[in-house]
Amino acid sequence: MASEKPLKVLIVGASTSGLTLAHCLDRVNIDYEIFDGHPVAPPVGASICLLPNGVAVLDQLGLYKSLAAITRKLKNVAIYASGGRLINVGYPGCMLPRQALVQMLYDHIADKSKIHAGSGNKVRRVEHRDDCIELHTTDGAVIRGDLVVGCDGVHSTIRSEMWRIARAAQPEAFAEDASAFASEYRCLFGISGPVPGMGPGDSHLTTGKAGYLLFDGANGDVFWFLYEKMDRKYTWPDVARFTPQQGEALAAEHVHDVITGEMTFGDVWKARKTFGLLPMEEGVMKNWHWGRIAVLGDAAHKVSVNAGQGGNSAIEDAAACVNALNAAVKASPSRGLSLAEITTALGRYQDARLPRMLKIECLSRDLCRIQGAEGIKHSLFVAVSWLKSAPWMEMQEDVVRGAVTLDFLPASTRYIKAAALPTEQGGFFSLASLLVLSAGLLAGVGIGVFLNKIPIVG
Repeated sequence: MASEKPLKVLIVGASTSGLTLAHCLDRVNIDYEIFDGHPVAPPVGASICLLPNGVAVLDQLGLYKSLAAITRKLKNVAIYASGGRLINVGYPGCMLPRQALVQMLYDHIADKSKIHAGSGNKVRRVEHRDDCIELHTTDGAVIRGDLVVGCDGVHSTIRSEMWRIARAAQPEAFAEDASAFASEYRCLFGISGPVPGMGPGDSHLTTGKAGYLLFDGANGDVFWFLYEKMDRKYTWPDVARFTPQQGEALAAEHVHDVITGEMTFGDVWKARKTFGLLPMEEGVMKNWHWGRIAVLGDAAHKVSVNAGQGGNSAIEDAAACVNALNAAVKASPSRGLSLAEITTALGRYQDARLPRMLKIECLSRDLCRIQGAEGIKHSLFVAVSWLKSAPWMEMQEDVVRGAVTLDFLPASTRYIKAAALPTEQGGFFSLASLLVLSAGLLAGVGIGVFLNKIPIVG
């Protein structure tokens, strides 16, 4: 490719994963352009949970202070059984509107001429050449680069094009991945104004046939999720689709549900500002790349909302992808990368993330069914948690351990200090500190609260 830089990456999707990928590429002087058929940071009304594995990468990118300005840490976290009976306290974290995070990421892109967003910039076709990749957009433009990375969500156009191109050469390519995504649960989510019973920094998790997650946000807003099992399982490309009217009908069925001793879902629903109803797809593809094409984030793997790992995992993907590309470029600094070298680099990206994503997807799947009290095993797990919250923490162990960060930038000293906290006997896990690192990063300290033991990291 004719370029002043040794590599040009075409990114499809200008949300959390795509913009994080752009920030990472900027740090290693790899050229890129971003294409999205929608405006940047549309007001879709969804929220995102930030946990240590995602925040650590954003901190490396120098976005810590800007992130702190748009978030509120969660400090009083409660877990309830169906009917509002308190089970235990723990599991801090931080939430913010997805729109706010995407806007912050966009605002810090130095050269915004590289971002092409709006209806005419939707990618409709990909052509795989021996010496380049071509994107064809709805406005008729043809853009060439060395590779394309699909950051365009669970219904990814780039993933579909990758499958089409691969199958033209190898008819059995991606046979297993075609049915990798399935959904058994649906999620009604939204943002409400102030709700009686939700204090600053509060978070509530309510188990039962209809499970709830509630988080206090900045300015008194409440981020909430209601999830329940559907009447059947949907396997891609069979996808459950819902209208706003179906969302309102589902809410009406649950307005009397007790979330805490003093709060019902009706209180939350009455204060709603935005809402949506979507199926919760679950699954991990076994193959994330082919030739000059790769996918990351929800285009490669999809998890339920329960572990809060969708966005954080996408941020890890971006870091792993650029780690691999940067290593390949450094190995051939005087020339562009060949197709074989690009394929090898993308394989290393997949190898760095696939085993971990399989564990995270399994964790999220189990948490969804535990919090939905599905089956005897999961109901017993909830009952044990009433006596001791350690099982909840133990299930999260692999979420933080082994997280991918940028190998070409120094790790945050805040992250290093929190990770080094000792494990104490009697139920305290260093993991507790890691799980709340996102809140600690935003407050300038790492705080772990578990069994009345509170370690502080300066």
